[in-house]
Amino acid sequence: MKSPVLIKAGKLFDARNGRMLANQAILIEGDRIKEVGDSAVIAGHAPGAKVIDLSSVTLLPGLIDCHAHVRGNLKDLSPTRELRTSSALGVLWGVHNLQIWLDHGFTALRDAGEADAAYGQLALRDSINMGLIRGPRMVSAGSMVSVTGGHGDPDPLAPDQALPRRPNLADNLDQIGEVVRRDLKYGADWIKLMATGGVSDELSDFNVQELSEEQMAKAVEIAHRARRKVMAHAEGTEGIKAAVRTGVDSIEHGTMLDEEGAVLWRRKEPGWFRL
Repeated sequence: MKSPVLIKAGKLFDARNGRMLANQAILIEGDRIKEVGDSAVIAGHAPGAKVIDLSSVTLLPGLIDCHAHVRGNLKDLSPTRELRTSSALGVLWGVHNLQIWLDHGFTALRDAGEADAAYGQLALRDSINMGLIRGPRMVSAGSMVSVTGGHGDPDPLAPDQALPRRPNLADNLDQIGEVVRRDLKYGADWIKLMATGGVSDELSDFNVQELSEEQMAKAVEIAHRARRKVMAHAEGTEGIKAAVRTGVDSIEHGTMLDEEGAVLWRRKEPGWFRL
């Protein structure tokens, strides 16, 4: 067993109560925080602990990024990035990116789906859990479930240059089941649905609903039966409301949310409001 570590903080931000506390200390045993409180009191609970004196700085709890995409060169926003990025190269970029997230104070992260048929993001999640690489704790969506030509279709090429059909595409109810079950088979924590088009690709319009309400409801049924959650990329107004009606667990972006959509979501989740 490693010796306990006592971190002294000049100031510590209490995120639960929104207060800045002075003269605090954090006691760590193994890889867990055991106790947080007044510096003099905590020090008395840990004789012989290794002391890290940060009394000149302010500490805050680990940050959580609730919507991230970890693979690839995140500074390359060109429409051909995915065509030039193999699964292996995307994962290596992911190792690099996750270390940056961690070094900037993010200790947990939710990956919102990747255009990788080999599920490199799940390999990254598992590698962190096994201690093979450094990074925040991760939960991750699998593929981005999309209609052909939709926001999750990675093929922008002309018809006579088209790529083979990708396994994340679903144009009817039967195909939606196949795609969702494939994500579940390979270990996705979340199912990611493309309810509308997006703003960063060559094919879709963010105002247009893409997956049908029936398709999304089927995906939610399958995922919830497997005790997994469902997120919906939804920017256009009608697509947002359609996704809410199907019982998804989160709306990603919600760019054109109107009053009717807000009321609909509020009725679904009366305790709190997640977008």
